[in-house]
This record gives sequence, C-alpha cells and structure tokens, in this order.
Amino acid sequence: MKLLSFVLFCLCMNSAASYAQQTELVTVPNSEHRLIHSAVAGHDYDIYIHFPAGYDTAKKKFPVLYVVDGANDFSPTLEYLGLMMAQYHIPEPIVVAIGDGGLIGSPGNKRNRDFTPVATPGSSESGGAPAFLGFIEKELMPLIDSKYKADPANRTLYGYSMGGLFGTYVLFTKPTLFKNILIGSPALSYANGVIFDIEKQYATTHRELPVHVFIEVGELETPGQKVPNKKLVDILKNERDYNNLDLHTIVIEKVTHLTGKPVTMLKALGWAYTDPHAIF
Repeated sequence: MKLLSFVLFCLCMNSAASYAQQTELVTVPNSEHRLIHSAVAGHDYDIYIHFPAGYDTAKKKFPVLYVVDGANDFSPTLEYLGLMMAQYHIPEPIVVAIGDGGLIGSPGNKRNRDFTPVATPGSSESGGAPAFLGFIEKELMPLIDSKYKADPANRTLYGYSMGGLFGTYVLFTKPTLFKNILIGSPALSYANGVIFDIEKQYATTHRELPVHVFIEVGELETPGQKVPNKKLVDILKNERDYNNLDLHTIVIEKVTHLTGKPVTMLKALGWAYTDPHAIF
C-alpha cells in the first residue's frame, strides 16, 4: 500500500509539473492593448481594443463603441455584444475600452478623478472630467480614426454610475462627438448636483441636442440615485424640448445599483445598435 501511495504521489507530481509547463496566458482573440500617455490630461491610460469579425479583410468602416471603466467593462462588453449579435443581429462595432489605473476599488483606479466635472474638497484629484474628455476628443479619437477602420460618424459612448455621470457631462458639453450616449444609473447628485448647472448653462445657448440618448435607473436604487435621475428626465422630456434629441429612458424593475448594471448594458447596446431603435 505504501509503495502504491508513493507511485501515485510521483504520478501526481509529474502530472502537475507537466501541466505547469504547458500553461499559457489567456488572451482575448482579435484584441489589442495600448498604453497611451495623454499630453492633454497628463496621465497614462490603458486602452483595450477589440475588432469585429472579418475586420482584417473588410473594405468598410465600422461603428466604434467607447466604454469607460475599461479595466472592468471590456470583457462584459464583448460578452453582451456577442449575445445581442446572436439573438438580434446587431452590427458589431470596434470596442475601445478606456482604463484609468486599474479595476474599480483598486488603489490605482482614478475614476473619481476622470469622471467628475468639478473638484470637491473631499477629493484632491477630483474634477478631471474636462481633461479626460479632452484626451478622448483630441488624442484618442484621432488615433482610432486614423489607424483603424473606424466610422467617425457612428460613435457610441457607454458609462455606468460615475461613468454615467461622465456621460451626462459629455451630453451637455460635447454632444456631437457621439451618435449615441448611453448613460447607466448616473451619479447625478455629485457635488450637490452640479451637472444640472452644466445643463442649464448649455440650455442658455443651445436649442438643439442632436444625439441619441439612453438613460437608466434601477427601481430598487436609493433616492439619492432615483430623485436626480427623474429630475434629469423631466428636464429633457418636458422642460427643455431640445430639437433633434432622440431620448429613451427606462426604470428597470427589481434591480439595485449593483444588480442593474449587466441588464443596463444589454438593454443600452440593443437600443443603440438597432435601427429603428428596439426596446428589449
């Protein structure tokens, strides 16, 4: 029995050693990673790019989907796009996911710097949204448009939570950069609702808001999320009456801020990439 146990132990060790020698890093097919230093923002950004099927031989240009919180949302974006393409045959875009320092919650993550429109006393690095948007507009987009088969007339922006706050900031500062702006459960109460001051300033000089906009909040979210969301929807639907605004708003039943995230991305992508827009 002792001899058998020793033989089995040796076999297991050899098998483990063989397995260890055969392992390889997992990669995402048809994808690449770039580390870009922004002269505009003064920071480094991880850019994760995924190419549609048939990209290498295609003669056409492709829509581009820009996703913030890229370190977290690059992989889910590919999964949900795949599901929507299989079920509803939506066109596959080039995905450009923008990472800013690491996963949400990690020490290096800078979403509170890059997604916030103004600085607040409690956060020394806050208020970086203007610089972050400058990086996207003046450095990242020209790179994507020149190096890849990207259609500059068909860009989409997706952001959730603080990323949704940034999407709302883009909506009222540079709306024509994108064809679609997809805003999931935005943190509109940031800095005492300063985003509403930004919208008011935009409204004083603009009658048009020529963009397709998706805005979501979860039924089970806190009043701190739902109340300002309703305020924004009321402004856009009833108060301003912006010309050429294509707006879809949704309250997703029985989801919290956390559990609503995957459902929001599925619904937002399905809405953005169907023509006419379909509601799933």
